[in-house]
Parts: sequence; structure tokens; C-alpha cells
Amino acid sequence: MLITKTNPTGVDSQIQKLQTDIHKKLMTRWGLDMNDSTQNALYECYGRCYRNKKDTGYVAELFLGGKDYKDAYWNDNLYALSFFSEDSRVVAEKGQAKVNVAIIFFVNLEKLKPSIAHRADEEVRQDVILSIGTFNNSFHYEGFETGIENVLREYPGSRRDEGLKAVDMQPIHSFRINLSLIYKNNNC
Repeated sequence: MLITKTNPTGVDSQIQKLQTDIHKKLMTRWGLDMNDSTQNALYECYGRCYRNKKDTGYVAELFLGGKDYKDAYWNDNLYALSFFSEDSRVVAEKGQAKVNVAIIFFVNLEKLKPSIAHRADEEVRQDVILSIGTFNNSFHYEGFETGIENVLREYPGSRRDEGLKAVDMQPIHSFRINLSLIYKNNNC
């Protein structure tokens, strides 16, 4: 399920373009039918999430509307979940903006790669990296990271959640794809 913003602007506009493209490509790579609402619901693909302060520290939350947010974390009923994280520092560069962005993934390897007998973490990460490709020369692939402490480094409060302690044990895998983004900031 592709969850997008209405009339995105600035960084959200660029993120949503990549988010939409990645969702479509990964649905195909993972053998999921976008036109089948049941299969489409197996991959929740969100845009940019927010770094909100809680008692446990900063957590990743998705804005729903009004004053409502929801945690941006794993749900055992899914095959995959992804969301974008944006660095808090945006640099002006020749009339454009430059920011580091990450796409954070939680996936069920057994459901995405049922024919592979070993832990298919590398295969799933390669699916994602190939789906990003070169996107309008705006996003540049910088690498990937694994380990929940690295994947959610901006969200230390999230790592204290009991449900996240086993998020990187078979069949579940978490990882982040690091990107840099240069875009025309229509707010300048």
C-alpha cells in the first residue's frame, strides 16, 4: 500500500517521486500484484516520517492528520514496510538544497523470497538498491547499514521498544539505504 501526501512540496515532493517509483518496482520484484488490494496491503510504503520526542527518547512517527501520529514500525502481518528519514540539516548549495535521506526497511525474508533456503537478506537489499537505480540524478546512493542500532540511529527511543528487539532475526530483517538528495527548494 503506497501512502502518499497530498500536494507535497520541497523535500517531500522529491521523496514522494522516489517512493512511488520504488513501490512499483519492488511490488513487481517481490511478485506482489498492485491491483490486488490484499497483496497491495502486504507492503506499506510511507514517505517521510517525523522524529518526535517521547519519554523514551526520539521515535519515528508518521503524521496521520490533525494531531494524530502512528509509530513507523514493523507489523507481523506485513511482508515489508518502508519509510523515509531526513537529516535535520539541509545545506544550501548553488541555489539548491542538499540533504541526507535514508529509506528504512523492515521485511519478512521468508515471505519475500520463499524459494531461497538461506537467509535472503542480501537478495532483498539488492532488490531495493536496484529499484532505486539512478533517479533523475537527484538522489545519490551512499550505501546501506544493518543492525537496529544503525538503522534507527536517529530514533533511540524506538530501540527501547520490546517489539523491536527481535527485528533482525530470521525471518525479519531491518536495514537502511543512505542517499543524498540535491533538489530545487521551492521555499527559497
